[in-house]
Amino acid sequence: IYTEAAHAIHAAKQGVAVDKAVIYPTVDDGVKGVVFVQACVTSSKRNGAWISV
Repeated sequence: IYTEAAHAIHAAKQGVAVDKAVIYPTVDDGVKGVVFVQACVTSSKRNGAWISV
């Protein structure tokens, strides 16, 4: 999810034009990632129980 953003940052640092079609992650994307990781940790603590997200 962050690969395109990383490439754009690298290009900008190198003085290369950044592709206008780059789709940047949003705060909502980050929140969804954190919720997913929290569910994974909770699932692990519960011996692999399914955790709804």
